[in-house]
Amino acid sequence: MLKNEFHINNINDLEDKNLQSIIGKIKKITVSPDLFPYRIDFDNNKIYFVLMNHKKYKKSFFVLSPGEGPGYLQGVYSISLNLSDVINIFKSNNYLNKSFILYNHGFCCSTLLCRLLEESFSLLSLKEPPALHDLKSFLQNNINDDLNHAIFSLHNRSYKRSQNILWKPSDYAFDLIAETDSKSIPSLYLYSPLREYIASCSKGKRVDWIKNRFIAANPDKIIKYLGPLSENKDLSKTSVQASLYWCYFAKKFNDFSLNGNIVALNSETLLKNPNITYKLGNHFNLKRRFNIFERKNINKLLNTYVKTDAYEFNASDREKMLSEIINSNIDEILEAEKMVGDILDTDMKDFVFEKEID
Repeated sequence: MLKNEFHINNINDLEDKNLQSIIGKIKKITVSPDLFPYRIDFDNNKIYFVLMNHKKYKKSFFVLSPGEGPGYLQGVYSISLNLSDVINIFKSNNYLNKSFILYNHGFCCSTLLCRLLEESFSLLSLKEPPALHDLKSFLQNNINDDLNHAIFSLHNRSYKRSQNILWKPSDYAFDLIAETDSKSIPSLYLYSPLREYIASCSKGKRVDWIKNRFIAANPDKIIKYLGPLSENKDLSKTSVQASLYWCYFAKKFNDFSLNGNIVALNSETLLKNPNITYKLGNHFNLKRRFNIFERKNINKLLNTYVKTDAYEFNASDREKMLSEIINSNIDEILEAEKMVGDILDTDMKDFVFEKEID
């Protein structure tokens, strides 16, 4: 858990001797990522920051949010500033965009890809930054260009001039691409094949995860966006929830890709050929550090559960696990594939996006 939380009410009065260790960080807030925004409290006009450094960013390879255990946010204490003060600071700050975004629908090896990119290129990766979740929720009912600019600027700071920034928001923040100017930022949509996604959502606690995600996204909104279903479906079934959620993302991608700077990548392509990491790097004009596939630690990265590094787990293990679930639920999965194929007017056996890297 984060410790030593305190609020600075007047950002223009930074003479408190008790705050000397943090004052320098605040004064460099427009250029240094040492203060990372992890929560926005719109009701109380506060934005919370956690003190980070390059090493802590890298160790926080699961989520950039407070928690216990490996992979969670490694920052040790936080401060809060008035949100209005932060917005005013960034009003006159025109940043040079060095970011690109890795969108995903969950359970598609996005953490693995993020770590491969992080190891291969000069890159600062922001994994599931929670402030983007808060921004997305706020923008559902509000418009504030200055707020957008401030939050995007805070996520566009790096430790080196040559360093790019990778945003890996959770699936929840996917709609940001439509609700902000993020559609102008080079982006990748990583997805898994539909049946693998259904299988992933049918495993243990993930049944509750997809149920909650489906409800949060609003089933009526999803169906309205996708168009009327050819027949009534039981929306309480995991296979139906996962399929419609997957389809919602797929159609969103197709719509965004018409005018946005975004391409897709199938997770199976990544797992079969991790070297595609370099093709992605070239696509996004990233500066290569070295060839990770010639280094000893690549085997550990590809053969360990990447969210915690706690146990062995590789592409073969993943395929075996998902195949068992698919075979046990094949009738439901075939029915779900037909439903999605009808919505997208395509054969799901050979499904690919028009703008897809292979």
